[in-house]
Amino acid sequence: MGVGSFFKLPQYNVFDYKPRFYDPEKEAREERRKELRQEQGKPLVDKNSPDYKPGSSIKGSFRPKMPRKAFRSRNSTIRLFVIMAVLFFLAYILLVSDLTSLIKFFSR
Repeated sequence: MGVGSFFKLPQYNVFDYKPRFYDPEKEAREERRKELRQEQGKPLVDKNSPDYKPGSSIKGSFRPKMPRKAFRSRNSTIRLFVIMAVLFFLAYILLVSDLTSLIKFFSR
């Protein structure tokens, strides 16, 4: 008796998805994009071609947003320190005024 007879090995599911509808608006959009790319002189790259590299169109598009993100982060840090300073100042004022009133109360 082999090990295969005691345990059932998993079978992988293979799906063959074929869409059942045709969207003429999507087809028109894709045609228009192809025409615009040809007018701009950009090369047409089909997703099924060997030259296609996923993500090549968005390469570097996140870099311009980095300084804004750093600026927002810096602003939030400064805001946090200002809020903390105000809270500590208010707590100090309340504690000092309470301590002086407590000292006066117990010194009678």
